[in-house]
Amino acid sequence: MTGNINIFVWSTIICWTLFAACWLLLRNETKENVSTRTFRQRNMGFLGYLIIFSLLYLPFFVTNRFVFRIIPPYAALQSVGALLCAAGVGICIWSRIVLGWNWSGGVTAKKDHELVIKGPYRLVRHPIYTGFICAVAGTCLVTGSLPGIVISCVYTLGLCMKISDEEILLSNVFPDSYATYQQHTRKLIPFIW
Repeated sequence: MTGNINIFVWSTIICWTLFAACWLLLRNETKENVSTRTFRQRNMGFLGYLIIFSLLYLPFFVTNRFVFRIIPPYAALQSVGALLCAAGVGICIWSRIVLGWNWSGGVTAKKDHELVIKGPYRLVRHPIYTGFICAVAGTCLVTGSLPGIVISCVYTLGLCMKISDEEILLSNVFPDSYATYQQHTRKLIPFIW
C-alpha cells in the first residue's frame, strides 16, 4: 500500500461498506419487473461500482504518473469529505428503505408499481442518486486522486442520463400523478434542480 490511510479514509470505507451491506440485504426485496432484465443489465451496476471504487481508492495501492493526489490531504478538506460521504450514504440508505419493494437497479417498471413521494422523496425525485453523488464527492475530497475525480464526473453524467430515462418511464407509468409530482419536487438538489 502506498497511500496514507487515515481516519478519514477509514470512515469513507466504513460508509461504503454500510451502503454495500444495505444493497445486498435488500437486493431481492423488490416487486417483479414488468419486463425481464438481461444478464448484462443485471450485472452492469456491479461492474460500475467496482470501477468507481477501484479508481476512488487507487492512490492507496498504486502510485505512478497517472495516479496521484490532486486534492491536498488537508484535515479540514478530508473531514468535510468524510461528512459528505456519511451524509450521502445515509440519504441513499434512507431512500432505499422508503422506496421499499418499488426499487429497481435498472430503469424498469414493476408489477403493481407505486409512486413513492414520502420521506426523502418529498425533497427530490431521485434521492438515492443525490446521496450517491454526495457520497462520491465526499470520497473524492478524502482520497483526492485524479482518476477518482474523473470517474466520479463520468458516473455523475451517467446518472443524469439514467434520470432522464427514469423520468420518461415514470411519466408513462403515472401520467397524471408524476407530472404533478414533477411540478412540486426538484430532480436532485432540493429547491434548486
